[in-house]
Amino acid sequence: MKAVFVVFNQALTEQVEQAFSSLAIHGYSQWPEMHGAGSMKGEPHLGTHIWPTLNTGMLTIVEDNVVPKLLSKIQKIDKSAERQGMHAFVWNIEAMV
Repeated sequence: MKAVFVVFNQALTEQVEQAFSSLAIHGYSQWPEMHGAGSMKGEPHLGTHIWPTLNTGMLTIVEDNVVPKLLSKIQKIDKSAERQGMHAFVWNIEAMV
């Protein structure tokens, strides 16, 4: 099992949710309003007057074979909106209850 954490401009939420749905990923946690900065090309997403946009984060736990498919879909979304900022992180899940 793998954990996949995706952070993105909240304007891309529908596209990311569609990617999850297309892979039958039904279980996830979502943080709809996250502040953040760090993109090489984009602007900070801080929810302020100067930087009004916000990020959304989604975390899901999936079988190992789903990860490449999900990352491919995330990469396509990112390429279509590079200035919006999007990152995906993957790590091993050793145990779950």
